[in-house]
Amino acid sequence: MKSNTALIALATVVVLAAAYWFFFSGTGNQPPLSVTGAPTSSAQAKFETLVGELGPISFNTGIFTDPHFTALVDIATAVAPETFGRQDPLAPTSASSPAPILSAPAPVSLPAQAGAPVVVPTQIQSAPPPPAASSTPL
Repeated sequence: MKSNTALIALATVVVLAAAYWFFFSGTGNQPPLSVTGAPTSSAQAKFETLVGELGPISFNTGIFTDPHFTALVDIATAVAPETFGRQDPLAPTSASSPAPILSAPAPVSLPAQAGAPVVVPTQIQSAPPPPAASSTPL
């Protein structure tokens, strides 16, 4: 037990010493793309030339204040409700009493701030419980 504790303490000291050396000695802080001499190949020279030609990226945001952009209107299309299927798709089927089919709730339109309708689904009504399974094996 004591050798295990001593081993953990020794490992902790080694990790702390390595972290101190890496962060505070200055040898681990070189930039990743430093050029120390002439390029060794034509591909490297071409790459360095292309990187030197890169400039900062800027975006013209004036389109957002343009009257044509601000006049745009959202045209919402209502989606018709569709059936979901059986309540329990793994339940055995019976020709005399099929499982009930659940349907999607009707959408409710609420007025939005910008004038476009927002569609919010209503709660799903609970379906009747499925019929009891027959005791005859398949």
